[in-house]
Amino acid sequence: MGAGFSTVTPPPSQVSATSVAQAVWSYTPRSLTDIQSLVSAIQNNNPSMLSTLPDILYVPAPYYAGQVSATQVAAFLDNLVLNYGLVGPVAAAIVASPYGLWSTNFVTQVIPYLSATTIVQLLVSGQMDANHDQLVLYTLAQNYYYNKWLQVVTYNAPTSVTFSTNATLSSNVLIAQNITVASGVTVTCGTTTCFFVAQSFNNYGTIVSYGATGAPSPGGDIGNGGTGGGGIVVIAVTAVLGTLNVAGSPGGVGSSGASASLSGGGGGAGVFYVVTGVVVPVGGSGAGLAGKAGANGGGGGGGGDNFYYGGNGGGATLNAFASANSMLTYIMQGLSDWWLINMLEKAPSSTTPLVHFYGSGGGSGGGVYNAGYPGGGGGGGGGGEVVVYGFYVVSGNIIATGGIGGSSPDYGGGGGGGGLVFVFYGATSGSVTANVAGGAGQSGGAAGAPGTAYIAKVTVNG
Repeated sequence: MGAGFSTVTPPPSQVSATSVAQAVWSYTPRSLTDIQSLVSAIQNNNPSMLSTLPDILYVPAPYYAGQVSATQVAAFLDNLVLNYGLVGPVAAAIVASPYGLWSTNFVTQVIPYLSATTIVQLLVSGQMDANHDQLVLYTLAQNYYYNKWLQVVTYNAPTSVTFSTNATLSSNVLIAQNITVASGVTVTCGTTTCFFVAQSFNNYGTIVSYGATGAPSPGGDIGNGGTGGGGIVVIAVTAVLGTLNVAGSPGGVGSSGASASLSGGGGGAGVFYVVTGVVVPVGGSGAGLAGKAGANGGGGGGGGDNFYYGGNGGGATLNAFASANSMLTYIMQGLSDWWLINMLEKAPSSTTPLVHFYGSGGGSGGGVYNAGYPGGGGGGGGGGEVVVYGFYVVSGNIIATGGIGGSSPDYGGGGGGGGLVFVFYGATSGSVTANVAGGAGQSGGAAGAPGTAYIAKVTVNG
């Protein structure tokens, strides 16, 4: 290292070569021997070769000078943390970013190459604040180190969670190293969207989720709107999906004898996250004085004496992403912040929201002016959404169908639109079937449009 650090050329947006040289040479007492010892310590992955412990602050300098690689620096930091117990000084150096030599650029270049064990120790260190913890987790997700991200957030999680009897989840996020649902068991999501995060996910039973509510019946013998299908997220290294059910529910049946003099109500609105180009499938309109087709929910059928209208199917909010990787990364950023807040009790100054997606509700049938005529059938609920990441996706059966419209002697409801299924895999995807059919209309109601099954390989760097 005869040229010293006068030739350091880091990215201009981070720190200039002059400022690096000045920082190094202004530290008293600095000597060429000290600097050469630092370079040798990193190159040989031998912290005992450091002249003094504070030299850790200067670790980025030889990286910027091109004398050591990011992988060499990461191996050196792993050694410092795991074998020398110096997690505190390393964490303190990271927290100093973006000031000093440990710039944000340097930290984000090295983090992906650290071991999961080192990253966990840094995150839980008292030296690390919430914003820098977030930086570390976001760096993994944004650079597509999805498997290492999983190793980190599951590191201190329960070793195994097994469902051997039917259960309803009380929390919308379940994190464990291994999650198993036994054969014949049904796990019901307690909220509109539930998340399963594990290194190994093995579902041999059924997981079901429900979304936006359908409009209630205006009165006896008038069909209610069907509930939309919910949302299910599975993030795992290895994923046996089993049956994931986010089907919309059928609209209620209208029958003779109705007396309520009311038009039907509108279904609840759904929410969807998609890759650009994927559209939300519309529901079908009802029959008679029909409720209009919703963005996803089916419209209700009109009352039998043609006086009151059926309710409209539920609308939907659409959130679109340019690519599969960008959508998956966003979801994992939200989970990162949830994990920091709920597991480490650290709250970053700004956060990515935890995604919630689910199908729209169906509109209810119309009432009657003349008592005794049939009430309208309710619209079917729209299918929900499933998002899966598995480096290895072994198998699965995903049901995201729209609910059928409710029948009536006169005017039935429209079917709910089909749902959306996104299966992102890193290495292999086995036998995965997805049913995203729209729900059939009944008694003159129109069918809902079919949904989309999007199965694609994503970039995974580790």
